[in-house]
Amino acid sequence: MQVGTKLKRAGFVTFVAVSMLGTFSIQSLNVNAAALGTPLTNSLYTPTPAPDKFLNIWNSNGYALQPESNTYTVVGNPVTLNTDAGRSVWSVMGGLLDSPHYRWYKSDDGVNWSAVPDWQNGHRKHFGVPTNQVGKTWYQMDTQYYNYLTGWALKTHIYSDVAEVNIVNTPTNANGLSVTSDSDYIYNNGNGQNNTTFAHATVNPVSSTGKVTWSVDNTNLATVDSTGKVTANNNNLSGVVKVTGTFHNMDSSFVVGTTYVEVGGGIADQTVQSGQSATFNLKGDTSTLTGLINQNRAKVQWYKKAPGTIKEEYLGQYYNDSYTTNVTSVADNGAQYRAKITLRQGYSDKTIYTNWSTLHVEYSN
Repeated sequence: MQVGTKLKRAGFVTFVAVSMLGTFSIQSLNVNAAALGTPLTNSLYTPTPAPDKFLNIWNSNGYALQPESNTYTVVGNPVTLNTDAGRSVWSVMGGLLDSPHYRWYKSDDGVNWSAVPDWQNGHRKHFGVPTNQVGKTWYQMDTQYYNYLTGWALKTHIYSDVAEVNIVNTPTNANGLSVTSDSDYIYNNGNGQNNTTFAHATVNPVSSTGKVTWSVDNTNLATVDSTGKVTANNNNLSGVVKVTGTFHNMDSSFVVGTTYVEVGGGIADQTVQSGQSATFNLKGDTSTLTGLINQNRAKVQWYKKAPGTIKEEYLGQYYNDSYTTNVTSVADNGAQYRAKITLRQGYSDKTIYTNWSTLHVEYSN
């Protein structure tokens, strides 16, 4: 009797323990979600504005890659929200010891928000969303830059846009895909400019369930990773790379979209007929140059090397993104030109140089 009683008690304890472990396991996998169609009525943080960039140099903090604004997936199909935040050149100069720290926040009702704990990977740059339950959830990233000497006192917060994740029962195929990139020009000279850009895929319909993969046609010029991040070579190779996005539907069909990104050192070689002038243009993000010059925050100076010489000749300071030579002759064939760009923020300066570009002058008939 005692043995039987002990066995019964041991069995009961084992049952309770297993039940508790099972309950814990299930709870750790489950995620609450709002019903599909529920609107977001309360945001957590105001998203940080898009970074202000000039020649791919960041003048303000922001996100190079926002988490996907609207994602659809089937129950049990993995989804990862990818992000890539960055700081302005001025923030970097003022916080050389700072490093990024990440915190995801979640809303499962469109109203209330809570931090995703570490044990659910809420401290990861890229976040794997639980997809075990039909419904809708919202997520926002807070990228924080600080170091352990200054701690919270000088912490920089960069808030992402809100990402909406819809988990459904039935897959939907994409029938079209368009691909764009944040910039159509990236730099290969490692001279302070950002040598990356992100490609983005937009599917039709937006409720398509599947996954996009990325490729480029010339890995000597640039590479692309699984998040769509296109990185230029650092060997001063120039050219145009074709970036292809492929959206894979769950039934193994797929749709494809492409875009093109130029890789170079800032200005391109020019070829003219003798008797003509040549114009060298700064490549990349130059739309804010006039405003920066008017605010005394930027200046562009041009230099020349005569054919067969290594001595630089200063040509002067100009208030736009191009330099036009005088009328050329065949004696100018082989001359080289480059620009020096100086950016200013308060008492700090940042100077970058373009590549040397070559002038080719041909005989005119």
